[in-house]
Amino acid sequence: MCGIAGYYSREQSETGVRKILSALGTIAHRGPDDQGIVLVNTDSGKFLNCSTRASDSRIREILPEAQSEGGEFIHHLAFAHCRYSIVDLTPAGHQPMWDATGRVCVIFNGEIYNYLELRQELENVGRIFLTRSDTEVLLVGYLEWGTEVFRRLNGQWAVALYETPSRKLLFSRDRLGKVPLYYAVRNNRLFWASEIKAILEAVGGDAFQVRAQAVDDYVVEGWRDRNGTFWEGINDFPSACFAWVNADLSLDVSRYWQLPSNRLGTRSISTGEAAEQLRELLLDAIRLRVRADVPVAFELSGGMDSSSLVALAAQNIRARLTTYSIEFADPESNEEPFARAVAARFGGQIDYRIIRPGPDDFWRDSNQFLWLEEEPFHAPNLQTNQSMRRQMKANGTKVVISGSAGDEVLAGYSNEYFAPYLFDLAARLRWGRLVHEFRSNTEYQATWKNAIRLGMEVALPGLPNKIIRQRSGESRLLGECYFSPPGVDPRVPPSSSLSERMRANMGAGKMNYWLRSANKANFGIPIEPRAPFLDYRVVDCAFSLPHEYLIRDGWHKWILRKAMSNLLPTEVLWRRRKMGFPFPIADWLLASKSRMEANLADLDCPYLNYPKLQQRYDELTRIAPYTLWRLLNLGLWWRRVIERRDIHTGLS
Repeated sequence: MCGIAGYYSREQSETGVRKILSALGTIAHRGPDDQGIVLVNTDSGKFLNCSTRASDSRIREILPEAQSEGGEFIHHLAFAHCRYSIVDLTPAGHQPMWDATGRVCVIFNGEIYNYLELRQELENVGRIFLTRSDTEVLLVGYLEWGTEVFRRLNGQWAVALYETPSRKLLFSRDRLGKVPLYYAVRNNRLFWASEIKAILEAVGGDAFQVRAQAVDDYVVEGWRDRNGTFWEGINDFPSACFAWVNADLSLDVSRYWQLPSNRLGTRSISTGEAAEQLRELLLDAIRLRVRADVPVAFELSGGMDSSSLVALAAQNIRARLTTYSIEFADPESNEEPFARAVAARFGGQIDYRIIRPGPDDFWRDSNQFLWLEEEPFHAPNLQTNQSMRRQMKANGTKVVISGSAGDEVLAGYSNEYFAPYLFDLAARLRWGRLVHEFRSNTEYQATWKNAIRLGMEVALPGLPNKIIRQRSGESRLLGECYFSPPGVDPRVPPSSSLSERMRANMGAGKMNYWLRSANKANFGIPIEPRAPFLDYRVVDCAFSLPHEYLIRDGWHKWILRKAMSNLLPTEVLWRRRKMGFPFPIADWLLASKSRMEANLADLDCPYLNYPKLQQRYDELTRIAPYTLWRLLNLGLWWRRVIERRDIHTGLS
């Protein structure tokens, strides 16, 4: 994993390197091990490889150093890369990387997990390799297969590639968008980077206005990353796509993968076959993701997803596993006993470690973290999660394997997926099964009140939450504290279909935001996250299985429980209460009230009525804590990112 940035224009040339050095400097935290720059004159075909003062010392001995004000090399294209070394730690893995003939140059942020298999395939047809890096496998794979290489990759990536003979620039992003890639066109130049702040720094922050629709989506609905960023004109490159850059700097986009559109019937695959297939795919996804030349650890929350991965790894991988679990003082929020039960199941195969979050973690790191995230985020526990992974890194871990996305892939959210599942049963006139599922559901009580609520959700998705919000007074209080921008689009209810809801959540509904916000948090450390549930083969499998295998007898993720029935302790496998990642949001907001006032009282934000918010603070904490958080976070973001002022932490 790394960071990339660049700019390009066939019509406009540059001489200095201030823009590219500025962009690279803002994302240097993503790659502390090495840096590199390539400048290309697309007219003459000449190029200049440069180091920076943060480059590996062995690289600086070979390449000239880029100078912020000097450097008269006329160029149209600039590639910049900062490296976090995971595979092939030698200088041979330096980027930007050229092929041996100087035909193609690539900058690559990510990991290709199946690089050893692809390397062997390429060597079998006569291709020669000079390094042990996955970057070279990507590069040589492109030379052999062209853009078809992206269909062969199993991994996470954002790639920019330049071909000197054709003078063409190519972008690509992994299937599910695990790695961010932003782009914008300004002053007849195309800019791109792993983080928005690099584009803002290279172009100038005043060049882009805040996007009112993004603000409204976030504050009112809690939506993020649905149709762009918080800046007008700065876009995210689409996942599962590659694109050639046209002469006018527009993108010629092609899609190379999509989610399965049809599900199998129960007669086409048995529950035993489905469980075995899912188990084997997850195991192979883990085997690929423990490949690294640095220490790897597993997160073990005590929930189904991370517990399944640790159990599969412990049973099938000979090496002793390092795992990290979280312990909270409040027993109602503490999942550590379940994690301990999983670790005890495998005895000496697991090095079991516990992390205990501190109460001031958010405020201690708020100044850096708000700048790092660069856009408002869903809850303060995003930073809490980063602080835990920071402790993992301090203990020597450089790669962490987590159970992220198990809920999205296997229909784990009861509040999201149970009503659509009942809708699908009703649409197929399966009334007996519908009544059975309602009575059996592990996260609902079978009452008339819940039946009516679920019925409303089936008929008009999203309506029950709106009614609850109005009855609680949340809508009125929100209207008093927030200046809604004019001209925003109307709200669109979520789909009643389970398949459509799941497909939406794997993109703009949830996954786009989860992946980008987590990526920025992790690479502020840096530590590399890997998620076996997001292996595209696992996703293909899960989105091809019958609905009845995802939700069955009242249990969500039923097929995963079936697949893990002989590996996990019963109290984990058939646990009724799902905690997720607990965080005492209301208590935290009350404790943070004075700090919020210190930061927001003098704010000049056109969307926030802070005097009214201050009056309603305690009431919102009680009836709508996450709405209050979004209002406050909007203000904190405005102060730190838009106004570029430091956060008052209240800590010495």
